[in-house]
Formats: sequence, C-alpha cells, structure tokens
Amino acid sequence: MVEFEEGRRIAWRPAESGKRPPGHLWRWELQPAGASRTRVTCTYDWTQLTDHKRMRRARATTADMLRASLDRLAALAEAP
Repeated sequence: MVEFEEGRRIAWRPAESGKRPPGHLWRWELQPAGASRTRVTCTYDWTQLTDHKRMRRARATTADMLRASLDRLAALAEAP
C-alpha cells in the first residue's frame, strides 16, 4: 500500500512476493456525494511500468474494465 486515508483513498503497487513492484498503480478514491451516497473513482496508472512482459495486459486494461469494477462495488454496497 502506497497511499491510505481512512474513508477517502487507498492505492497500491502490486508485486510478486519478495520482488519490487513493476511500476503499475491501482487507486480507489471516495468522495461524499450527499447524506447516503459516495462517489468512487478507480484509476489504473501504468505509466511507470518497467516489466515489458506486463505491458500488453496493462494496455488492455480499458475504461470499460474499470467501470465494471465500479459496478461490482456498487452492487455489493447497495445489496440488502
């Protein structure tokens, strides 16, 4: 974990056990949007990625894929 603010933000640079992170960053940010709503932003930054074996998969990560992650989170949060 490289960023953490309780109830506001979490970010991490994934890595294999015992290895340095290859340079991509996942971040989730939360902003209050009314009494019972929260605006959630999910970002994936691979601009510092150095592992060429991971480039193809990083480039294939689309806005639609990030939206699907947000949709799954919303479904869990809004479930009875």
